[in-house]
Amino acid sequence: MRRVVVLLAVLALLLTACGGDEGGDGGDSSGLDLVTAGTLTVCTDAPYPPMEYEENGEFTGFDIELMRAIAEDNGLELAVANTGFDPITSGLAMEVGDCDIAAASITITEEREENIDFSDPYFVADQSLLTAKDTGISMLADLDGRNLGVQTGTTGEIYANENATGATVISFENPGDLFTALSAGNIDAILQDIIPNAAQVAEDDTLVVVETYPTSEEYGFAAKEEGSEDVLEAVNASLAKLRSDGTYDEIYDEFFPKG
Repeated sequence: MRRVVVLLAVLALLLTACGGDEGGDGGDSSGLDLVTAGTLTVCTDAPYPPMEYEENGEFTGFDIELMRAIAEDNGLELAVANTGFDPITSGLAMEVGDCDIAAASITITEEREENIDFSDPYFVADQSLLTAKDTGISMLADLDGRNLGVQTGTTGEIYANENATGATVISFENPGDLFTALSAGNIDAILQDIIPNAAQVAEDDTLVVVETYPTSEEYGFAAKEEGSEDVLEAVNASLAKLRSDGTYDEIYDEFFPKG
């Protein structure tokens, strides 16, 4: 009987040890409580170049490469889940365990802070108005009686609803669908952060950014409202380190080259 008891005890220890390799228990050198041990899993909303997009089957962009550097600083691999924007800003994506943190050009707002916690700010952006060069649109007022495209749940949508008097504001879930709709003539202009609009102009010389609106919005990485303190602390510490050692500037210059 004693031999059976000992064997059962050894078996229990082995099962416990095997369980330590699963995600969500911090079973890696980082000491963080992660969805998958040894990996920082990041939710995003792509395509949104140059911040997050796919290239040769891999996710990249300023947000993604900054998160990759943060992961490496903590001795972690990086995994990316393209969940969409609403599940991120509502906190659902993190609550159900899709990821540990989200990087999706998310403006820090009081309303969003009711559902998610933010890292320290890492980027500042303004809103802008993009259209085709031949539309005759040179300002927001010119959209009276015309269609204005925005992405659902963004600060661009809020700005359009508050300021685009007379325009029909049409919301799109997928940020990439905005440019498709503009090309098809379903909308006459796009109001969103300057970064993706400027990137599109660089790729297509038939488009132009006709106005910018200085809103000085700060982007933050997002985590679930409760239980993410260790992850946010590690991210903030790495972010400060990357700024001080020049890594942040190197990544910035890769996606926002001067001249």
